[in-house]
Amino acid sequence: MILQKNTDQHRWNFSRFGGVTQVILKNADDITHLGELDQKLWTVLAMPTQGIFFDPKTISLLDYDGDGFIRPPEILATVDWLGTQLSDLSLLLEEGDSVPLASINDETLRASARWLLDHIQKNDTQEISIVDIETQKKFFDAHTPDCNAPIPADGSDDDKLKQIINRAVASCIENGTLADGIQQCILQDLMTDAQAFLAWQTSLAEEGILPLDQEHTQKAVVALSAIKEKAEDYFLRCTLTEYAPDKAAALSADEQVFQQLATESIHYNNEALYALPLAAAAADKPLPLTKGINPAWKAKLQTFAEDTVAPLLGHKECITQDEFALIVQKLTPYQERLSGKPTTPAALLSVPFLQALINGEKQGEVSSLIRYALTIEKERGNVSNLEKLVLLRRDFVTLLRNYISFSDFYEGKGSVFQAGVLYFDTRAADLCFELNGDARHATLDTLSGAYLVYCDISRKGETTKKIVALFTNGDSDNIVIGRNGIFYDRVGKDWNAVVTKVIANPISVRQAFFMPYKQLAAMIETQIAARAAAGEAKSADLLSKTASTVTTADKQATATAPAVAAPIATKKLDLGTIALIGTALGGISALIGSILQALFGLGFWVPLGLIGILLCISGPSMILASMKLRKRSIAPILEANGWAVNIRTRINIPFGTQLTKLSTIPFGSIVVPIDPFADKKNGRKAVFIILGILIVGTAAFCYLKFGLHFRFSEIPTYLKNLRNK
Repeated sequence: MILQKNTDQHRWNFSRFGGVTQVILKNADDITHLGELDQKLWTVLAMPTQGIFFDPKTISLLDYDGDGFIRPPEILATVDWLGTQLSDLSLLLEEGDSVPLASINDETLRASARWLLDHIQKNDTQEISIVDIETQKKFFDAHTPDCNAPIPADGSDDDKLKQIINRAVASCIENGTLADGIQQCILQDLMTDAQAFLAWQTSLAEEGILPLDQEHTQKAVVALSAIKEKAEDYFLRCTLTEYAPDKAAALSADEQVFQQLATESIHYNNEALYALPLAAAAADKPLPLTKGINPAWKAKLQTFAEDTVAPLLGHKECITQDEFALIVQKLTPYQERLSGKPTTPAALLSVPFLQALINGEKQGEVSSLIRYALTIEKERGNVSNLEKLVLLRRDFVTLLRNYISFSDFYEGKGSVFQAGVLYFDTRAADLCFELNGDARHATLDTLSGAYLVYCDISRKGETTKKIVALFTNGDSDNIVIGRNGIFYDRVGKDWNAVVTKVIANPISVRQAFFMPYKQLAAMIETQIAARAAAGEAKSADLLSKTASTVTTADKQATATAPAVAAPIATKKLDLGTIALIGTALGGISALIGSILQALFGLGFWVPLGLIGILLCISGPSMILASMKLRKRSIAPILEANGWAVNIRTRINIPFGTQLTKLSTIPFGSIVVPIDPFADKKNGRKAVFIILGILIVGTAAFCYLKFGLHFRFSEIPTYLKNLRNK
């Protein structure tokens, strides 16, 4: 990255993290001048709103166009909005989720914050937090008027009045007519509706159309309306029986209907039963009200007898057709007048309450309720801006530290793309990504150059997910598909993890150092296993032939005459094999001798010679691993998840060791030295000690006797001279 001379007024601060140069946001001026920072220096140019571990409310506020991505224009628009709302943007750099009222620039928003705190009984508090806003939002949710639900008629006048006013205010807001004069408009409309209803009420008394008082007349009309059509049907059937006496049974009920009912489980709401007449029809028969009536209509007839017949005609067990017609005649004028009854909400209030309202006794109370309802609806709209301000005060800088730069990631604070920690194979992988199912992972992930372990994670009651973990420390000897681990997400939930795929790459230089020796050991083990398997197969074949010979020996004895057993020939030694073995041992001895001769010929430089041998063996793999480890990057994985990463987010070797933690015994722990199940060594330790003493003694003797210019070729000459003496 080329560092250019900054000719602008604002001076930026840059730092290197893991070999990557990134801008550092240190003060409020850095945030204010963010629009002046060349976007080529931004770490991210697009961030998805899904698959990141960030507050969903805050991220939705930042996604202005709702396309599922956060782009630089939206970041800059948020900076501008915060600059108009806060007097000092340095508040964003401080930890916390509260905003002092004195820091709010906008007077309307500051007044709303003050009102909210007072409303939740925090009169002495001078800062507003997200908890305060959530408390107020619960109040708003509990007091949201439902304009479509009917107002209960059995409530008190005060409760009805509150609901009427709340709905009127909510209706004004929905229509966009909330203005300064709306309070007087709502009051005037309520007064007009009250006057119209009282005028209608007065007209009822003046014309004398109430056979009872209004309450009982209303109850009588309701009870009559419930059975009127069915009662008229009954009296008409009775009249038809006079016309056709032989059809009286058919007019009461069809025999097939009763046969059907006899085969069913009858209940009062049975449709067939409900369709039958109120009672059995007969000529000049009155309508019974208590006995001999259709059970499905018994409750309604009882209400009719109590609320209509008794108040108008007195207590009766039955009524004639003429009496029924008289009841209808008395209640018809009121029923007709009901069609002109005002249907405004004011009609739900009692007459005395409406009269008090018209007389001015209730106008002050009504005006106060209207003002309160208007304030509630106004603050209901402002609370969203307050919530936005507090959420951005808490989370916006965190987003910038995962967007403008990856400082949170490189400083070990946890980035928004880190899904959690995978515990597997005696290590903890902190760098885990939740996969979004994008097919690009198949091609892009391999470009990361890291050792990737893909897992399916599952938890009871949760949807199975897929993650990929980067292993940046340790070795890969025991990482195989099908093994299990445990994954802890960002909120601490534990998930079962199963390895489903591995993309192998170097993990560490330490692993690369031992790789040639492990490969040699694996090759030797493979050859030994192959030889052992071949020998075992040969032995098994020989045993099979021997067993077959033994089982058929008696048959062969009877079929052939006994013969004199020939003497078993003594197996001769294969001189060619012996010569070959000797030649091989001689070659190996000569090779080892030449190496040791060259090594000991170095004198004091023997340690460097040993190091050189090790470097010749392990050096190539270490160099290759180091080159690959320096190129490791998380950018391809993020790109496959929908990010637009603008720089090479490398993971160098020192930083990688911090992302995968190996198991260590805690400092100060006590380890019992005796293992009752340890492998039996059978004196190997003593043998190694003796060999070590012999080697050191021989080396010391050779040094003292021959000096630094000792050669292995001089040993036979020295031994011959010693024997001649």
